[in-house]
Amino acid sequence: MNRASRVLAAACLLLCLTLMIPSALADDERDAQFDAALAGLLSPAQEGEETGVYTLHTGDSAYVPCVAPEVTPYDERESTVYPAVNGAFTSSDEAVVVVDANGLMTGVAPGEATVTYSAPDGERAYRVSVGDDYPPELVKNYIYVLRREFYSVKRARLPKYNKYAKWYYGKKKEVGWCSVFTIYCANASGSNPIKLGEIDPEHVPMVQFLREGQVGHQYDGFMDMNRFVGVPKPGYLVIYADMSNAYRTVHIGSVVDVQDLGDGLYAVTTIEGNMSNSVKSYCYVYNSQCDNHLVGTQKGLKLQNNMAELPAQSQTDPLVQYQLHTDHWSVFGFCQTWE
Repeated sequence: MNRASRVLAAACLLLCLTLMIPSALADDERDAQFDAALAGLLSPAQEGEETGVYTLHTGDSAYVPCVAPEVTPYDERESTVYPAVNGAFTSSDEAVVVVDANGLMTGVAPGEATVTYSAPDGERAYRVSVGDDYPPELVKNYIYVLRREFYSVKRARLPKYNKYAKWYYGKKKEVGWCSVFTIYCANASGSNPIKLGEIDPEHVPMVQFLREGQVGHQYDGFMDMNRFVGVPKPGYLVIYADMSNAYRTVHIGSVVDVQDLGDGLYAVTTIEGNMSNSVKSYCYVYNSQCDNHLVGTQKGLKLQNNMAELPAQSQTDPLVQYQLHTDHWSVFGFCQTWE
């Protein structure tokens, strides 16, 4: 290589490095944001302990935050560690919340009560609200696990045979894993996802997830339980349809936050596995007036476009993606994992 060629090669290398620096810095900054989000993530019990406020779904039970166990995968729950109890628990209104000697609270009826833990080292009080619209404990755990996985992966590109696929299939199987991701997180939240053949439509529990790796089978199962709906809630699964080919079960994700914007519009925030071989979070406006969940069950109904981008001034989370997945997907419907 002559001198002119060496100079040109060096110049090209310098230019390439210069172009890469902003991207590298952006990646480092993004990773730092993910690390900070993960460090600040609180489980439902940790949040209750920090704020002194707790919510219970009517009929559901949870431990007083200071004696609550950590979120433990369902298949490891025999190793769950419960903090020691060395005091007494009382409720200011047992018509709303009752609490046993171990600190297990149960929401009896909608309302508000104060649950107090009196121990030798002092007294701790929690304002507990009970209502039908509060997510059950397993669902709160599910949303916590979803966020933990999202922050941990940092939108990195994963191999097809990743920890979620390995956990589900056991052997190497390179397939789409969007549904597998929901099952992994449901299991880790303390739920017991079941197979289609195990469904008892007459006795569906308060919280139910399915152990089905195919999106179409998830849809079938929630239809069998009469739990496929057109309005979202946190903890529900969302199934997308492809309007370009009328395929109704192209992808599945999980709803982690819902804001009612009025007039049938909702700002829906999701966490979804196997988006560009990663775990990503999206936020978009969903129009429930263009409801698709009955398409395929009622003659004449066709898929409608029901997704739009959130206004720019509302796009405030740097870790969330506000651009729509594609210009030809729509929300098919929501799997009602709890009621």
